[in-house]
Amino acid sequence: MDISVIIVNYNTLELTKKSIDSLFEFKPKDLTFEVLVVDNASADGSKSHFEKDNRITYFYSEENLGFGRANNLAIEKAKGKYVFLLNSDAYLIEDSMSVFYEFMEKPENKNVACCGANMIDASGNNVTVGGHLPTVKESFARLGFAVFFLPYYRKHLAGGMKHYPEKGTRYEIEYILGADMFLRKSVLDETGAFDPDFFLYYEESEMTFRFRKRGYKSYILANTTLVHLEGSSSKTPELKMKKEKVFSECRYLYFEKCHGKASARLVTLLFGIQSVVLGILKFDKTRFLKARIIFNTMR
Repeated sequence: MDISVIIVNYNTLELTKKSIDSLFEFKPKDLTFEVLVVDNASADGSKSHFEKDNRITYFYSEENLGFGRANNLAIEKAKGKYVFLLNSDAYLIEDSMSVFYEFMEKPENKNVACCGANMIDASGNNVTVGGHLPTVKESFARLGFAVFFLPYYRKHLAGGMKHYPEKGTRYEIEYILGADMFLRKSVLDETGAFDPDFFLYYEESEMTFRFRKRGYKSYILANTTLVHLEGSSSKTPELKMKKEKVFSECRYLYFEKCHGKASARLVTLLFGIQSVVLGILKFDKTRFLKARIIFNTMR
């Protein structure tokens, strides 16, 4: 098997159907691939629909495993030389899998662990493809100081980057957004896949941090494009309520695991204080609630 495509579904039946259909509409001509769908306890009719789709291998979880653990479940079963992680709110508009495969197969790219495409929204606008890995320096800059050195920030620190033509068609990037990660399976076997401690955010950053420690690189291939609707798979009441808490917890986890507990506490303190200050300046009570959530993540 050349490629194992993995999609995680959480109450996104229609989006996931579109994502799966696009894989077969724009399937590679000379490559073999399988599609594995992991369902995080969806209650929108997904189970009755996908368990009848003989094009895919379907896994239904009785609990919401989150993004990383759900992908890990399928990665363990994957037969492909490469693993292609595709968000349920993303879909192909051309044969991107062949472009990824050909790039990764070149001998000079054997130290590349992951590649991804340029991504656009439904209107054709460029959206985030990845960026620089989070650091304490970047966290300070995000508090507002970045406006004083914006060109430097965008080039060296920004966590969210969009593709611009001047970057060329192929360029190295520190991490690729989990919406489309074409991964070398042998590297996952060597370094481990997603850390199960992360529920929804920062998991691709932490995994890529481990790649880079082993000397592996990641690339954006802007000569191929797919659509990412950005956030459509997390617009449920449950996740909206938990989003800030989960995001803050996972940010703390990332810094603790990658940069140590002192860095994690410092970054948490910075963003907590920022929320308090904004709450005072803008008379916004929700900012104080956000600050409370952020401070509660400190250990």
